[in-house]
Formats: sequence, C-alpha cells, structure tokens
Amino acid sequence: MTCRARALGSRPITRFRPSAAAAIVAACLLVATALAAWFGARQVGQRADDALTERAASLASTIDRRVDTYLEKTYGLRGLFLTRRPTRTEFETYMAGQRVRERFPGALSLGIAEVTTLEDRDAFTRRVGRDADRSGLPYPPFTIRPNAAQPLSVVVDYTHPVDGLQRAFGFDLLSESGRRKAVTRARDLARPASTAPLALVTEEGDEQGVLVMLPMYAGASQTPPALERSRRFRGVAYAALRLPDLMSGIATGPGDDLEIYDVGSVDDPLPARLRAGSQAFDLRGGPDAPDRNEDRSRVLPLAVAGRRWQVYFRPGTELVSSTERAIPWLIAGLGLIVSLLAGAVVQALSTATRRAEALADQMTEELQRSNEELERFAFLASHDLQMPLRTVSGFLQLLEHQAGDRLNERDHEYIGQAQKGTKQMAGLIDDLLAYSRVGREERPLRPVPLDDAWDSAVEQLKATIDGADAQVSRAELPVVTGDPGQLVQVFTNLIGNAVKYRSEHVPAVHAEARLVNGVWEVAVADNGVGIPPEHQDRIFEMFRRLHTEEEVEGTGVGLALVKRIVERAGGTVRVESSPGQGSTFVLSLKPADRRPR
Repeated sequence: MTCRARALGSRPITRFRPSAAAAIVAACLLVATALAAWFGARQVGQRADDALTERAASLASTIDRRVDTYLEKTYGLRGLFLTRRPTRTEFETYMAGQRVRERFPGALSLGIAEVTTLEDRDAFTRRVGRDADRSGLPYPPFTIRPNAAQPLSVVVDYTHPVDGLQRAFGFDLLSESGRRKAVTRARDLARPASTAPLALVTEEGDEQGVLVMLPMYAGASQTPPALERSRRFRGVAYAALRLPDLMSGIATGPGDDLEIYDVGSVDDPLPARLRAGSQAFDLRGGPDAPDRNEDRSRVLPLAVAGRRWQVYFRPGTELVSSTERAIPWLIAGLGLIVSLLAGAVVQALSTATRRAEALADQMTEELQRSNEELERFAFLASHDLQMPLRTVSGFLQLLEHQAGDRLNERDHEYIGQAQKGTKQMAGLIDDLLAYSRVGREERPLRPVPLDDAWDSAVEQLKATIDGADAQVSRAELPVVTGDPGQLVQVFTNLIGNAVKYRSEHVPAVHAEARLVNGVWEVAVADNGVGIPPEHQDRIFEMFRRLHTEEEVEGTGVGLALVKRIVERAGGTVRVESSPGQGSTFVLSLKPADRRPR
C-alpha cells in the first residue's frame, strides 16, 4: 500500500512537517500490515479447516465402502439359497472361494438363519442335525438355543467359517432384543437392517460387533407386498462384522482419535451430541481420548442398513505445516520492519516535495511492473506444468496396460486415484491459465452483442446440456462493451454451473436484461440447489468451493474468472440466491455506443 500526503487546494506538500509525513506513511503501512497478517491468518485457518474436513470425509467414506462391500456379500449368499438349498459341503466350498476373512477385514462370519415354528421345531432340528453330521465338517450337535418354547424362531443353521463359531450354530436370533429388532425391521421393510453394537457369539468369547441382515422370502420376488411379508418370510442372510477388525488398515496418523458411534435407527430422533453410552468403536480406547475441541475435530454421519452412525475424527497432529502457520507472523514482522524503514525514509526525504513524489511514482511503476512480471510468471509456470502431468498420466496408463494381470484390486484402485489426481490437476492448471490470460489480454474492449455470446456458449455446452435434458433459454440481450471471447467464457461458466449444481428438478437456465440507471443488468437465473447467504460473497474467491470433489467435480476458479472478466469490462457481478430456490447471477455491464459490424 502506498500512502501519499497531499495538501488541500494549491498548498504544497512541504507544509507538512517531516515527522508528520513519516508518521502518516508508517501508520498506513502498519494498517496494511495488520490487514495482510489478518488475511494470512484467516487463509491458514481456512486451509487447516478444509484439510480436516477432507481427512474426516475420506475416513468416513472408507468405512462406508467397507460396510457396503460386506452387505453385497449377503446378496450373493441370498441368491445362492434362492436358486436351491445347497448342501453344507457346497456352501462351504462356495464361501471358501470367496476368501472372506482374507479379502474383507472385519467380516467375522457370513451365514443363513432360517425360520422355524414351534410345531416344526423337532423336524427342523432332526433335518439340520442329520445334514451337519453328513457334511463331515466340524459342526457341533445341533440344538436350538436358548431352549425356550417360542412360537417362532429364526435359527442360524449355515455359518462360515465353522471353526471358532460353533456356539453360533443353532442360535435363535429372536431370543435377544437387539437381534430381534433387526430381524423384524428387515422382514417388515424388505431391505437390509443392522443391529446396534452388541456382543457377537464366538468360541473365544463375546466380541463387540454388529449383524447386518438381508431378508429372504418365499417366491422369486424379494420385495413382496407389505401385507404378505410376514407370511412369506423364510429367514435372513447375515454378515457378522467385528468392529475393531472393520477399522484395521484405515490410514491414521500418530495420536489420531477416530471413533464410531451408533446413535439409533433412521426412525429415532438424532441426538444433539455424541453420547458415551452409544459408542461402538474408539481407536484411542474411549475414556482416555482427548477433550473434544470442535475447532479441531469433525463429526460426519453414516447410514448403515437402517442405522445411524456418526464418525468422530480428531487429528493427533497439525494438518497444516508449521511453516504455513508462521506466514502471518512473518508478514507482521516484515511489515513492521518495512513500516519503520519507510517512516525513516519519508522522514529523510519528506522535506523535498518533488523528490518524494518522484519516489512515489517510481514505486508505483515498480509495483505495476512487478505485477505484470508476476502474471507472466504464473502463465508460464502453469503452462510448463502441463508436460509433466501428461508424462505421469501416460506412464500410469502404460503401467496398467502392461502389468494389468499382475496387479491386484488395491493396485488398480491406487492407479485410478493417481489418474484422477492428474486429471484434477490438469483442470486446475487450465483454469489458472484462463484466469491469468484475462489480466494479460491487450485487445481493446469493443461492442459485443450478448445474443451472439450466449448462443456461442450454448453451442459449446451442447453435449452437457443435452446429457442433462436441461432447458436453456434467453430473452433478447443488449450490446455491451467488453471482450467477445471472454464474455462467451462468462456465459459458459454460468450455464455449466447451473447444470452441474442442479437440484432434483430438470435443470433450467434463462437469461434476460434490463437497463438500470444507464447500465445493463443481465440476469442469468437457474433452478439449482441455491447458495446460502453466508457464502454468497465468498464464491467469487479463487479456489472457494462449497462442495467436495466427490459430490461435484470442479476447481473453484470458474466464478473467480467470471468476476475478473466482468471487472475488466468495467462492470460488476453479484448473486441473489436462497438454498433450494435456485440462483440468479446479475452482471452489470456498460452499454455500447453502437452495434459492431
């Protein structure tokens, strides 16, 4: 920041005392330093906040994918039994081929529990016991436990593996409250249901875990009408998940606190905070976990087969480097030194008006020259980064092609993530190049028919618009002053965002204009998800995104580019929006003197 002390009217600057001029300059620089340090601290804090959210979301996504994988196995198991009842040897051969415990950490066992009534209990017991004896597998003598004379039982009669799980063979799932609720919910809703955390039945003792159950019905349809579900219910295919093993292999840093809480079924009211009594798994061991500081922790929701889980994560180390955190202090220190030196310089030179003004003009020219050099550097650096990215992407594709048969599932996943990262980096570089070009354009502004710019943007986005069945329309638009190619970019970004951030409705985008106080206000309205009021000023900042990469792809540069192009044309841009009510971007542009030929 450069502060110049000028006199009123024709009074010369020499009427300021040297000490007063030095104090004014120093004060201006100190204010600028304080603002820069505050902004730097805010950016570092936002960076730490984003890194924490991203890390927590990644962990929650890993847990969610694992549970979904185990649930898919119950569908395969149900399909095996719906085709025909396999012998126990066939069942064991099928399950052994799945290599459940090797490939799926956390899956203690998979099995089938079938319905039997009090009248059929003796015949059911004899049949299952006879089949188990003939199988040659280490099944124990079959009895239904607990041995209560209940009208209806859902009894475990197939389980894999058998070793270590003999106690589960013959266990009645309706004999215990938590399991009974999950069986009933699965039966009545015809969809998977999970128990709350409970003690699993094993030979080594009761271990903490959950049961995920998939209902089985008589007949081909596995989603029968609600009134027929109880009558046609034949049992459940289930997966027993041991929670400590479910978390094994998830990358966590030293001192990280990762906890899972079961907070009830989807029909229960969500608690306002985590409850110690609902804890399902704690990587740190529970009561010794550090105090929950909401500024340094995240709680993310998960839906698991009709149950609500919450994943609590608190990192044990800083996610932002000490160097980044030192930046605001470095800015403050350097600013203080510069302020003192500038004050001393002004003190020495302020007695000579011409010399002071010449120095100020020279500093302004240097700043402008530095800004131009910085823009050229950003353009060249972004351009040169494209080549190594292409090299990395090419070698990844070559590696996957030549070594595809020797790579396992995790290797392919790693290569896919690396290719996704190079694609995202290439998109970010392209956007940065476009952003830097706006400041470097030397073409003069001229009259631009916005009708032509809008139609060109629609033509460029034709595949995207057709793919989303979007409705894109406009009224007659005016002729304004600007750069034709850049105004096409503006409409391309606004229409593309409207399609990308659409709601459950068919995307609709409409543009119209009106003349207000001699300025054209061009409104581009959509029916998308909308923008909360607290974020409406921040969305025009570089790299500012309101959604994660998993939700919506993007780089966070598009609206910043729109703002820079409109401001280069001497205009302004603002947004009017409410969540769920769509968004309207209003471009204020200067009218042109005449239509171009």
